[in-house]
Amino acid sequence: MAKIENSIKPPHYFNTLEVTSDYFKDKSHEKQYYKAFRKHKTLSKLTSIIDTIKDGRIKKKYWQTYHCNNIILQENNTFKGSLCRKRWCAECCRIKTAELTNGYKKPLLDISQNVGLYFVTLTRPNVKGRELKSEIKKMIKGFQNIKDNLRKNYKIKLNGIRKIEVTYNEIENTFHPHFHFIQSDYKSAHALQSLWLKQFNNANIKGQDIREIDTTNENSFIELFKYATKETTKEGKQYSGEVLHTIYSSIEGLRIYQTYGSIKKIKEPKEIEIEINNLPFIEANFEIWKYDNKLIDWTLSNGTQMIETLKIKDELSLKQRIKSNKYQKLTSNINTN
Repeated sequence: MAKIENSIKPPHYFNTLEVTSDYFKDKSHEKQYYKAFRKHKTLSKLTSIIDTIKDGRIKKKYWQTYHCNNIILQENNTFKGSLCRKRWCAECCRIKTAELTNGYKKPLLDISQNVGLYFVTLTRPNVKGRELKSEIKKMIKGFQNIKDNLRKNYKIKLNGIRKIEVTYNEIENTFHPHFHFIQSDYKSAHALQSLWLKQFNNANIKGQDIREIDTTNENSFIELFKYATKETTKEGKQYSGEVLHTIYSSIEGLRIYQTYGSIKKIKEPKEIEIEINNLPFIEANFEIWKYDNKLIDWTLSNGTQMIETLKIKDELSLKQRIKSNKYQKLTSNINTN
């Protein structure tokens, strides 16, 4: 994965969050394994979305993601694949999250040294799909009014980053747009929440939240930049294609992330369109690898698999079942004694 500059530590790579296993030849093999599953997840999502759309122009946007890393060109130990950079692509979102985390972590930490950082959630009641985009625009305008009000009338200058997120209530068939903030200073965070409740009198205090950020925990920053929408229910069931398209359409053309106050928008690196990796577990050669969704793997024309994803998946599942059975026997013996 391409390196991101302007980090106070070595750049954060989200593939390194995966758990290392003895079933992988090396770290690059493990990273590619999880990347294959992200590709698989994205294609499954794309199919459900495209099946609900009649407009060919709209379908074309989603089809661009189908080609994301679909073909990987190998030149000796260098592997190149194209990127779509779409919000609904799991791999490209992962790259974007790393870029944003690396870019904004230092400025956020700089302003937190004396006043702390707070994770603020501001919500409004759920709305129907047809109302979603206009509701988000109302919330953006409302935040701008609050920010100006605090500066002019309360002499409070807000400093932080705002993110739009949308979730879905399957039971009520409604959408829940809300804001997440990383905000400096508890007084400012509380003032923001207070004026939000005054600005939107139908907002419930129970839906709002302020909590201090542990600045030593990088996951605090990852959470803000991770996604614009959760794509599954609490039970892990993927939203329907119609629901996902409604969400993606509602945030199209809007700034998902916005800095304000002393946090200036970073000069973002030009979005890379080609991902370059070194995969030492594969013998140096000149090859063309094509993604096979049934195998969840990239293959050569002769059938050679890059990762052997399904084999590793089965081995890991077996290992998990063995550990689970051992645990059940252990707890059973303890209860018996």
